[in-house]
Amino acid sequence: MQHPLVRFAHKAGRRRWRPVSLTVAATAALLLLGSSPLAATPVDRLVIGLEPANADTNLFWASASDISLFPALGRLVGNDALTGDYSSDGLAASWEVNDDFTEWTFHLHPEAEWHFGFGPVTAADIIHSYELHTGDDVTQTAVAQLRGAVTEAIDDKTVRFTFEEPRVNFLFAVASRGSMLIYSKAQYDAEGIDGYVARPAGTEHYQVVERVSGQYIRFERVDDHWSGTDAAFPEMEFRWTPEASTKLAGLLAGELHITNLPRELQGDAIDRGMKVLVSTNPSGHITANFNGLYRRTGDPATNPDLPWADIRVREAMNRALDRDVILDVLYAGRAEKVAVYGMGPNNEGYVPELEQRFEAEYGYDPARAKELLAEAGYPDAFTDPTIPIIVSQISGNPEVATLAELLDSFFRDIGLQTEMREIDWASMNAMGRGREAYVINPNRNAPVRPTEPFLQTWYTTQGSPNGGFEDDYLQELTERLMVTVDREERAAIGAEAYTYLFEQYAEMPIAAIFAEMTVNPTFVADWTFPGVTAGGMSHWHLITPAE
Repeated sequence: MQHPLVRFAHKAGRRRWRPVSLTVAATAALLLLGSSPLAATPVDRLVIGLEPANADTNLFWASASDISLFPALGRLVGNDALTGDYSSDGLAASWEVNDDFTEWTFHLHPEAEWHFGFGPVTAADIIHSYELHTGDDVTQTAVAQLRGAVTEAIDDKTVRFTFEEPRVNFLFAVASRGSMLIYSKAQYDAEGIDGYVARPAGTEHYQVVERVSGQYIRFERVDDHWSGTDAAFPEMEFRWTPEASTKLAGLLAGELHITNLPRELQGDAIDRGMKVLVSTNPSGHITANFNGLYRRTGDPATNPDLPWADIRVREAMNRALDRDVILDVLYAGRAEKVAVYGMGPNNEGYVPELEQRFEAEYGYDPARAKELLAEAGYPDAFTDPTIPIIVSQISGNPEVATLAELLDSFFRDIGLQTEMREIDWASMNAMGRGREAYVINPNRNAPVRPTEPFLQTWYTTQGSPNGGFEDDYLQELTERLMVTVDREERAAIGAEAYTYLFEQYAEMPIAAIFAEMTVNPTFVADWTFPGVTAGGMSHWHLITPAE
């Protein structure tokens, strides 16, 4: 897959975007063309400006895939920095699974150690962490992929998970995009939950120093790390910086060394000598959810009076979107259209024909969109014809607020009555958990999940609180997929599900994107990260300083 790069041309004081296709490997080098050389400056504390944490807490199971603990707390399974493939970079040195995928056994690195002197990592820590992340109070997404195991410590360095049904994608649940970080049982026994709240011990290349709510979380390097490699920077800080303009100003002033600027501001940064680093793999899909379509038989949350409960309204809203403009404005042309949200060439059940059908059935056509609304009787046929659009911030995806504004503009152009509602992501999740999310909201699938956890997370009652499109047919397909290990059958079920989602206009798919981080090359030279987490960022110890 190629990654487009944007060259910048100025005319009459206005920036125009001209996308050209380049490989990912060439992106970072060419982004520096025309910039002034900057003298390298050593820095002890690397400061990274990010959107505020989804949930400002050290308890990962009480967040929604928040990345703020990732530099310190490890996963059971790692992901390769270049390919994103599952690797032994986590706490498990190796693993095996039985023929029917009901029994997963993990062998821990014998040298793995806890921060703050809490001793070696053992199977008891893994079991303790599993219990924390599968309890009734969990607000973490995709936790259904974890639940249901009987855990057993075979010995101090071997742990086994046994399920009643197959768990073909269990590695996904315990790797970088999964729903479980590993916490120290020894720390819990000594300090209780308060120890985690104050300063949780971890196993990664950095350890937590402090978290100041609403301001930052700070880390310090673990010297002589058990993995055999040490991070380059002595300290690191995630500084919560909600405003894109503030991020840019901080980067140019040297107060921030790395930040995730919206693409619309990257040109200004590059003109001032900044550099953009890109994930080695696509980091996710962007969509706008038709939320609140709880249509399982007997579901008390079902609301048939929602305008978008009518498939004609959903098709009209899709046809209202000029995706070429959206990709240009939001992503400066450095993104690709997605035919079916969550479906890519590596997914079980990938249906390339849907990509060929996309323009005819989803393409920008405001005249047809108005006809569809008239056929649906909009607005008079609905008690409340309002289309509420959520404006929020999602860590790692700074463009989503602007996407909400673009949606509002396109929808109004075809005659929809819209209402913009600003809400934080934690409150959005709470609405979803309460099954009261009768809204349209920009969202992401980051990274692109395997087919089974994707369907389960987004389209079943056991899944994410803000997927929002559920019915008996999708539930039945997903349940069938969860219990078969036959490859051909799994592919057929996946294809059936993707085709159904496409034909039902279950989403407003927008783009497949890479994670892009803007750095000040005075301080940072490079960073290799595969784009496999919710925010795309990982492998913090591979950030290299300018020389």
